[in-house]
Amino acid sequence: MMNKAAERTTVSHSTGLHVFLWTAFPGGGALLGFVLAHVPGWIAVLPWFPNQEKIAELAEVIGPKATVALVAVGVLVGGFVALMAYDDMVTVTIDEESVTVKRGDKEAVFGGAAVSGAFVDAKDLVLLGPHGEELTREKTDLKPHKLRAGFEAHGYDWHERDPYGEKFTRWIDGSSGLSQDVHAILRARQTAIESGDTDDLRDLRRELSRHGVFVREEGKRQYWRDAQ
Repeated sequence: MMNKAAERTTVSHSTGLHVFLWTAFPGGGALLGFVLAHVPGWIAVLPWFPNQEKIAELAEVIGPKATVALVAVGVLVGGFVALMAYDDMVTVTIDEESVTVKRGDKEAVFGGAAVSGAFVDAKDLVLLGPHGEELTREKTDLKPHKLRAGFEAHGYDWHERDPYGEKFTRWIDGSSGLSQDVHAILRARQTAIESGDTDDLRDLRRELSRHGVFVREEGKRQYWRDAQ
């Protein structure tokens, strides 16, 4: 969804995605609760299944009230999962004065004069500074053509690919060209990649940028470049 006000453009996920989240997850939770309530009864008719007496007793205990309770719990759990999904959704607001990238309840604002261009690298939205530095790199499922339209509508350069893509070098621990401090950060970041700690990945990316080093990953491999 792209909402364009008189002086700004907001690129966000479509209404269809929100409808999907609030139907699929609570609905799926309700279905799972219903299935769980009936599993003992289904198993109780299988003569070869062990502990039939206890299973039959459990099937008798789970009546309509218990079934309703399990369905309700499933709906609540599904709703909670839907809410969690919003923590990973990105909204980009663009005008001539600034670009705001918001994920969940966290947002970063970049002055328009500091943004020299933008592009999507795989599923990462990247904002570039005037000296080739990466101001931010955020993973998002927002449509590239909608982002492009938003940025170009307000006079920002849009790149179809990373203009500094060929400058990236695969990180090898201890290789020359990087300080020991940067290698230490990259080692910590490699651990975060392997564990899937996305918050730590963002924090360490910001720490590297303060050292003038910018990174991206392909699978579990890290690639780096310095500011131009």
